[in-house]
Amino acid sequence: MNLRNALRFSVVIFLLLPFLFLLTQFRITQWPDTGELLWAFKNSFIQAFFSAVFALIIGFWVSLGLLSLNSGPYKKLRFVLEIFCLLPNFLPPIFILLSTLNVVDPFPMGVTGIVLIHTLMNFGLVAVLLAGIIENKMGGMIELAYVEGSSRWQFLTRGLLPFLKKDFWLLGLFIFVVCFGSFAVPLIVGGGKGTTVEVLIYEKIRLSNNWGDAVLLAFLQSTFIFALSFIASRGKGAHVTREANLNLIKSFSGVFIIVGLSFMYLFGYLQGFFSGLALITNFYELQSALFWNFLGSMALGVTVGVLCYAGLMLIAYCWPKAWFEKFLNGYVAPSTSLACFSLLLIGPNEGFYPFIKIPIALTLLSLNSLFRMGWDGELHALQSQITVAYAMGASRSQIFKEILFPQLSARAGLLAGIASIWACGDFAVSRILAHRDLSIAMMTETLMSGYRLNQAIVLSSLIILAGLLCFFICVGGSRVLRRKFAP
Repeated sequence: MNLRNALRFSVVIFLLLPFLFLLTQFRITQWPDTGELLWAFKNSFIQAFFSAVFALIIGFWVSLGLLSLNSGPYKKLRFVLEIFCLLPNFLPPIFILLSTLNVVDPFPMGVTGIVLIHTLMNFGLVAVLLAGIIENKMGGMIELAYVEGSSRWQFLTRGLLPFLKKDFWLLGLFIFVVCFGSFAVPLIVGGGKGTTVEVLIYEKIRLSNNWGDAVLLAFLQSTFIFALSFIASRGKGAHVTREANLNLIKSFSGVFIIVGLSFMYLFGYLQGFFSGLALITNFYELQSALFWNFLGSMALGVTVGVLCYAGLMLIAYCWPKAWFEKFLNGYVAPSTSLACFSLLLIGPNEGFYPFIKIPIALTLLSLNSLFRMGWDGELHALQSQITVAYAMGASRSQIFKEILFPQLSARAGLLAGIASIWACGDFAVSRILAHRDLSIAMMTETLMSGYRLNQAIVLSSLIILAGLLCFFICVGGSRVLRRKFAP
């Protein structure tokens, strides 16, 4: 086996580590309480189903608003609104949680609260994806219906929705899978009546020390998510190059939905921030903890950024290989509980070890998402250059050093910076793998759990600072590496 094949198998084994660990530990000595198991699966299914339904409904409405800005001077406004739509998906969940909890009072804890948060987090992503699908697949059909005199309602009910039925189904299934495996949101707003499978696994490990039930729950959840993800990944879109006239389906009311919800996030956060500043004296006794936990956030963020940068460049070095690409495109990241569960049993969990295990877990959970955020497209865009270089007799190492690395380093740094922001805002993975507060995000979650929301919002501003510093370190570091090592 040559070096490149060995590295490919190393990447595969790393990504499959939680699943392989699960198989080695899977022994049914006693079936868990059936009532508790069905109750947790019911909560997971219900919250994921309604989250997907409401995200699709609101996302479709908003997508029509985005399509109202597809031409002329409105294009820049559409770009800004798309950023606001995607912001809840790129920011750590703790910010949406803090903003919503501060605005919605009293907050409906349980399944209803989980659905509300998941809908607010995912409707923007649905809107952006649906707007692209409608433009690419139905632009010409919309123009024809407009010329023929079709009404908007008639076209939507008899043309657009039936034609895009499969796309709606696959997109809804994707949101369902994401919400079904969510851990951070149910942990905070689930309460006693909204315990999901992820939270139940956490409770079996942390509270009951019942590893047998946790293994079985993780196995059943992973099997269910993998089956659904296999179906959801089968959809493919079409691409067109001509800009179409979409007047028939434009709806500016969708724009007001984006603006209104974005204002709610901003108002909720700023209102809580200024209210929390009045209680700033309460932080004096935490000065030492704040300093060390800020350094902890920085350490976690930079470490995850470096690991993700190395992982992305390792994938580029191993490219191309048909089976390797198929694996990466079909791979489904393990649930948070499963990934942390496998690392929890490997080695000690005290002292410095959480600063090793937490970045590994976050890299494991983030790498596939980063690959799907354009890394595969970057690699395919360089395929012709790789082919020509091979034909000219260049070695694999030479191709990586002189073709791939100079052109990919900046992109890898950007994606690694995004991962470092996620790491700075993580509290779910850290809560499983650490026995005490190691970062600002964990301190913020502790304040949230104590219903001190305004203080938590003030503290979360340090997460933003740490995340931005880590982001610029990753982006700047990738540029330095490119200048230093590229020919």
